[in-house]
Amino acid sequence: MSGGKRHLPVEGAFNIRDLGGYQTRAGTPIPWRRFLRSDSLHRIAPQEITRLHDEGLRAVIDLRTSAEVATAPNPFAAYPDVRYLNLPLFDDLSPQSMSDAAQEGDHPLFTFYMTALETRGDAICEILTEMAQIDDGAVLFNCTAGKDRTGIIAALLLGIAGVRREQIIADYALTAEFIPDLVAEFLDISRARGGDTERYARMLESPAETLAATMDAIRAKYGTFRSYLQSIGLPEEVRLTLRARLTGTQG
Repeated sequence: MSGGKRHLPVEGAFNIRDLGGYQTRAGTPIPWRRFLRSDSLHRIAPQEITRLHDEGLRAVIDLRTSAEVATAPNPFAAYPDVRYLNLPLFDDLSPQSMSDAAQEGDHPLFTFYMTALETRGDAICEILTEMAQIDDGAVLFNCTAGKDRTGIIAALLLGIAGVRREQIIADYALTAEFIPDLVAEFLDISRARGGDTERYARMLESPAETLAATMDAIRAKYGTFRSYLQSIGLPEEVRLTLRARLTGTQG
């Protein structure tokens, strides 16, 4: 699957992508420029900040920890006419600890994703609720590489819209097409610090089968996306509002 129109080439970012264009099971396409997923924006050029706003960006939800934000500030935090929120999916993110916690035979990212979905329900509800309150323009949500935390939220949004499983998985795996240079940079930093680059490299992958296994595990336990969202306390009106935005039946 090619990024095509989905990828937004932005100077200083690697992985800004539109969730638009995917088809729901009912055959309805998701409108373009409603929800954007992204890597960190701290390096984007000033003209790109203005360009994104001019193209309709009205809210940015940063899923990184406060420490990550302090190290690499999001330029939209101080930008007028764009609502900026730092809503960490994890209070303290340690990919190494997630890798260490992985069960033998499982990809460490599977542990990461299941930990997020099973223990961070309150944070997920807050993130989705804030997204539902933006009724005009585009919402961009980001983490560091635009892969894991961003990937979890993107999968939930596409699930709410009723997009088919194979398209949700393909959207996740598409990251690998855009971040090789970012992965190389992260590995160079890890190597310079004496880290376990082989193990870290696995955390920088985006294998389709890992998201597939995560979706299977959630389905086995909860039955449906809707049941999972109910279990973590997401109000039904929030789900319906997001579904309407994602299917083009609102605003």
